[in-house]
Parts: sequence; C-alpha cells; structure tokens
Amino acid sequence: MGTDFDWAGSMRPSRKRSGAADDVRAETPAGPFAPVLGRYRHRLARPLADQFLGADRLHRVRLDGTMHHIWHRHVWLRPLFSLLARFDILFPESGCDVPASMTIARVDEGATWRRTFAFVKSRRFDATMRYLPQSGVVERIGPRGLIEVPWRIRVLAGDAIEITTGRLQLRAGRLRLPIPGVFQVAVKAVERAVSENISVDLVVSHRFLGAIFGYDGTFAVRREGLNATRPNRSEGVWLQRYRSWFYAAAGYNLAWGLLVIVWPVSFFRLIGMPPSNEIASWQALGMMVLVYAPAYWWVARDPLRHRHLVVIALLGKLLGPLGFLWALHAHTLPLLFGLTILTNDCLWWPAFTAFLVKAARRSGGWRALLAGR
Repeated sequence: MGTDFDWAGSMRPSRKRSGAADDVRAETPAGPFAPVLGRYRHRLARPLADQFLGADRLHRVRLDGTMHHIWHRHVWLRPLFSLLARFDILFPESGCDVPASMTIARVDEGATWRRTFAFVKSRRFDATMRYLPQSGVVERIGPRGLIEVPWRIRVLAGDAIEITTGRLQLRAGRLRLPIPGVFQVAVKAVERAVSENISVDLVVSHRFLGAIFGYDGTFAVRREGLNATRPNRSEGVWLQRYRSWFYAAAGYNLAWGLLVIVWPVSFFRLIGMPPSNEIASWQALGMMVLVYAPAYWWVARDPLRHRHLVVIALLGKLLGPLGFLWALHAHTLPLLFGLTILTNDCLWWPAFTAFLVKAARRSGGWRALLAGR
C-alpha cells in the first residue's frame, strides 16, 4: 500500500529552519521519511522537521514531555493490552500527566523509535521505521518486527502532519501474510508544532469496537550528536512510582479534614474520650489537614516538579508525633489519642522518606533540594 502525501494549507516556509534542513547530507544516507517528506523539509516547522528528518548517522533526536491523557475503552480488552505490553506494543495502563520520552536513532535498516512511558511500572513502545519502494513508510513492531504497519502521511500545513495506517500484515522474511479483518486496527495521529514543541493526538480504532486506545501529549524536541550525554531520567522515573501514595494522601486529608470540620466530636466518641472544650481549635486543626489535600494532589500529578512540597509535608508529620509525645508526658492527652497520630503521620513516613531520598539525588543533594533546586 503506497504512502500518500498531500500538502494542504499554508505554503509559507517556517521562520526557524531545522538543523536537519540545514545539514549537508552527502555523508549520511537519507532516513526512512526522506523520500516522503524530504522535498518539504524547508517548509516544515522546525520540531516536525527534526523529528522526521533529523536523525542520521551523526545525530539522534529526543522528545521529552508529558502525556496529558492516556485512555482505554472496553475493560474486557485489558488482558489483550497486558499481553501486548510483554512485546513492547501498547500497554494496559491509563492515566493523566504521565511523563514520556522517545529517542529516534538511525540504524542500517531505517530508524528506531523507542518510546518510554513512566507509569509506576515503566512501559515501552518500540518500533523500527523503514521506507519500502512498494509500500512507502512502514512501521515494524513486535518481536523482530513481526507486525508491519503501513503509514500514510499527509501534511496539513507547515506546522501539522496527519498520520493514518493501512492494513496490518505479518512479516516472515520476504513474505507478507494478511492479518484477518477482525483483528485489524486503524491508527490516526495528528502532530502539530507549537513553538519549539510538538503536540500529538493519537487514537487507535477497531472496525467494530470503535476507538479503543489513545493519548495526547506535548513534547520538547531536541536534535543532538550521538556523542552527547543523554539526560539521566532514571530518578525522575522512580519518583513517578510514588504517585499513588500522594493521591491516597490527598484523599485521606480531604476526608479527615472534612470529618473533623463537619462532625468535630465523632473522633472523641470513637475513642471514648470526652469532647474537647476547644472544639473550635480541633476544627481549625481539621482545616490545616484539609489544606494539605491539594498540595498532595499537585505532587501526585507531577512528583518531579512539586517534590519540594513533600519536605514540608514530612516535616509536619514529624512534628505532629513529637507534639503528641509532649502532651502525653504532660497528661493532657490519653494514649488512645495516638490512633490519629498513627494514621495522620506515622503511616506515611516510609513512602515520604523514600521519595525525598530519591528527590534529593535528583536535585543534586539535600542542600540543593532544601534550597528549592
């Protein structure tokens, strides 16, 4: 199936030319997209030109950013996505604001696209791109590129490209075996250049089930030499593993704070303690706990960016038990009151401490973390 190419919309060249467009490539063979997009390299916005034409034998291209929304439909398809994840083809997870990256590098048979999604368990979605005279651009996925996906590329404007797929085939050497129609899926992706970034919106559809998988995100595009040091994102990925803890903390603080504000005597009745004469002070404590809920939610959404908030949170969870021990020693609070200390503070120590240890490494040390870096 041939690769279509249309030019629609503005024909004005981009003000910023890509490094990929400026390089002389006499020493570096054209990549898989050059036969399709090469003649338009000067009209494509820089991020798009770098992504599709920037990788050669001297350079690779990195995209780093965030998937704002990753979604699935039909819960009963989850086992299928779990199976595909074993072969680095799609995955069963969904979520919002998921850090993601892609590295594009030239290889003898074309170019590799290695995508990484930083869920609690990091997921990969790898492919090899090739240009075949009889088929155009094809994407090979799965073990040894077993599945071959023809691409149709259409340029909507200098800053927008649409990609759709043809019929999937199984590849066995030079043989191409058609996949039955009931197992066929179609992919549609639209990429747009926004300043120096790329926004991507992708949907996977089935003939009978409709849209079953998709994502949208924004990425910074960087073309770099092969000898450039790759950024170490391992600590950032590890921080993502604590997102569920911070979502849980946000929910807990919201529930506990509202309970104390609306029904201030409920806890005292639970432990068989006479209600405090300072109910207003107890409700004020509930308000203080409640206001931490959005902070935990922010950390859960982007742990790397908001890691410094956890320093304040852990400090509060250390001072709370110290205050309780002082009150216990002064006989102003009973031992049973410590139940709220266990759930409000001590329960969260291991996760928060482990998170901050990794966050300190990511910041360059404790001094840098405490300085807000």
